[in-house]
Amino acid sequence: MLTHKVDEEISLKLKENQDSPEIFALIDQSRKHLKQWMTWVDQVQSVEDIDEVTYKHLLEFTEQKAVHFVIQYNGEVAGSVNINDIDWSIKSAEIGYWLGSEYTGKGIMFRTVKSLLDYAFEKLGLHKIEIWAAEGNSKSRSIPERLGFVQEGMRRDNELIDGKYVNMIIYGILEDEWSK
Repeated sequence: MLTHKVDEEISLKLKENQDSPEIFALIDQSRKHLKQWMTWVDQVQSVEDIDEVTYKHLLEFTEQKAVHFVIQYNGEVAGSVNINDIDWSIKSAEIGYWLGSEYTGKGIMFRTVKSLLDYAFEKLGLHKIEIWAAEGNSKSRSIPERLGFVQEGMRRDNELIDGKYVNMIIYGILEDEWSK
């Protein structure tokens, strides 16, 4: 099992089917919070739905296309963070993340993404990381902004969330920018 220690409170572990009940419970109790920005929330209606997605995520891991982690905060499942869409030909990837409502405002995601950038650049040898965040999602956008990412652009009306089109802001950081 792949694990990565962020600090004394936070650790990451490769998402597996045994995590499905806890992940589902967290999503279910955080639906209103997550639904504001996550298009997939309504598709998750059971533990089996999480199992199905986890199977796909593990397949992506074995094919070296992605790494999907469960965020554990003081031993409890707090959310998820992923290195997605790994393109080994140019050594680039995207980071995606979410937290359950009770875990926001504790600095968990900032510390997690900061540590994951070290992992992506040092352990995986990636050259560039992108983070896409909805234009109106100031909490999500603050993560790449505080970590020194460059705002590279915007995809207009890129997602349909709750019947409304949402612009996505694209942030990027290069390995040599991060190592400074």
